[in-house]
Amino acid sequence: MDVSPLFSPEVVAELREDLRKDWFITANDEYRLELENIWSPPNPLHPNHKMLELESIENPQKPGHRIPYIDTWMEYLFYNKATVFYCTQSATSMIGRDGPVILGGVWNAWSDALSREPQIQLDEFFAVPVSVKEKYAKTVPGILRAHEHICAQVRKTVEQNNRVNTLTKFGKPWPNPRYFKLHSICEALIVVFDEYKFVAVEKHADGLRHYGDVAQNQSIILARTGHEDGLSAPISFESLKNKALPLAKSENMGTVDVIRIPLQVGVHFVANLILREEAAFPESVVAGPHISREAEHPFMKWEREAHDYGEKRLVNALAQDKVKPFTTVEAVKKAVLYHRVDIYPPETYSPFPFKIGWV
Repeated sequence: MDVSPLFSPEVVAELREDLRKDWFITANDEYRLELENIWSPPNPLHPNHKMLELESIENPQKPGHRIPYIDTWMEYLFYNKATVFYCTQSATSMIGRDGPVILGGVWNAWSDALSREPQIQLDEFFAVPVSVKEKYAKTVPGILRAHEHICAQVRKTVEQNNRVNTLTKFGKPWPNPRYFKLHSICEALIVVFDEYKFVAVEKHADGLRHYGDVAQNQSIILARTGHEDGLSAPISFESLKNKALPLAKSENMGTVDVIRIPLQVGVHFVANLILREEAAFPESVVAGPHISREAEHPFMKWEREAHDYGEKRLVNALAQDKVKPFTTVEAVKKAVLYHRVDIYPPETYSPFPFKIGWV
């Protein structure tokens, strides 16, 4: 069954493009809502809050000793992230249900720094958040030691490549390590979020509260891990010195190179590091033209899924007699589109927390 005999080639192409956009909006919604849960600290009253937690397991090399680790089969959340956003116990207790508000501010700052939105087909983003209880790490040096173990755990899943045709804990196919990797920057630099400052945000003229109003009141600690062999050049905080904020006097940093800066400034700094590394190693960019046209690349797979969805919607509409000779194009779009992208701009369908603000 085909709509081609009923409409001109131009109209058929328009229908298929609108159906493609329709599928992408649904896919974006699902991804962003899942990301909202990943950025929400664990809460027994809200089982959908799925921020990773730092835990520990028995050290197989040293019986009686324990080493840090994160939930097995969740390591893929580190793939294609620039860094790790470690939320201390003091911060998570204050964040409560405001995780998506922090995420909204980070998302907007990251998009602004890159001059584009994250490529969600690649699960690419500023950071993966990890909740850290004090019994596992109380200080920044302690978190750095834990980070080394976590990176080793994640790197092992990439190097062994033994999870092909398996599923993640969220029931999705395990990412292909050709396109999903552990960034060198992720091993070289961490973010510690140790205090959430509640802000009574006022509504703007558009009737919304803006995430930036919350984000601009937050600060983070950047800490170098000392593992920078995979980078084109060492990381330097020199350009941030004029924006530095005081570190807590009670925090003993030892010889660790750290700096406290505003959250949005830190997001931009990490984005610039990513851009620096991509310029230095263009062959490593998994969104690059040398690799993104491969049949199994997420860009191509998403396009195929969107195409198949559009064809199925048109076939079903024909089978249900919703499309007949002399049916108007407007009537066809009403029958097959869940999102009226032909009437409303795509951002109309952006779910919380990715509109510019919330009511």
